[in-house]
Amino acid sequence: MAVQKETFVIGGHLKMRRAGSRDPFVRCGLVSSIQTTIETNNLTLADTTTPQGGEYDSVDRITSVGLAINFREFFTNVLAGLLWGDIAQVPATTITGESHPAGVDGTIALDQMPLEISAVANGSTTFEEFDDWVMTGSGLETVPGGALEAAIIAAGAQPYEVTVSYSSADVDVIEALTNSGLELELLFEGANAAGTKKRIEARFWKCRLNPAASQDWLSTEDFMGAESTCKVISDPTKVGDAKSKYFRIKKEKAAAA
Repeated sequence: MAVQKETFVIGGHLKMRRAGSRDPFVRCGLVSSIQTTIETNNLTLADTTTPQGGEYDSVDRITSVGLAINFREFFTNVLAGLLWGDIAQVPATTITGESHPAGVDGTIALDQMPLEISAVANGSTTFEEFDDWVMTGSGLETVPGGALEAAIIAAGAQPYEVTVSYSSADVDVIEALTNSGLELELLFEGANAAGTKKRIEARFWKCRLNPAASQDWLSTEDFMGAESTCKVISDPTKVGDAKSKYFRIKKEKAAAA
């Protein structure tokens, strides 16, 4: 009879949906690692029947079940989960005459993320792109030596207001630390490159994602990553003999030799 190896080299996809829902799972993107953590507490009863002592009885109890995940791709739902955030979708639009005070050596942050700025003016005075101002990722800045800078300086202590007309981008807005109660069901679909070369599935019923401890917003040496942990808490809807309230693993069997 052939000996079947059961070694593992696994790759796959992590997916999520709201716990308790029947929605389709959505991909979390690339994750570098997924680790389960199970912590126990040992209860012992001292043996007092002999002077030498020892343990009369001992029991191990589960104190917590968790996951440690290293996210390397950031879809909006993943980023919101890592920041305990709420998501709002803001469609592209055209804004006319949005008013802001202008300053020298400063960025005018517009209310929406600009795609193209069509006009910058103060009353009947208009200012030209590149000569007087340049667009940035979130607004515009004055050009040194341009007419806009000169007008700001001439205004002295009086705020110099400009109106900006522009078209805005289609964006997702994530308001961080506004939602700490998000509970997710996580599904891992994996394939084994070693051993049986078969599939494996891990499904965690009710997970509470913790905010990422840190995120590298500025990095040119490596792709952005965020490590996070989540508690796997008991799901009271999972009932029945030998049914886990925490997670389940399905392991595809190799065909009999």
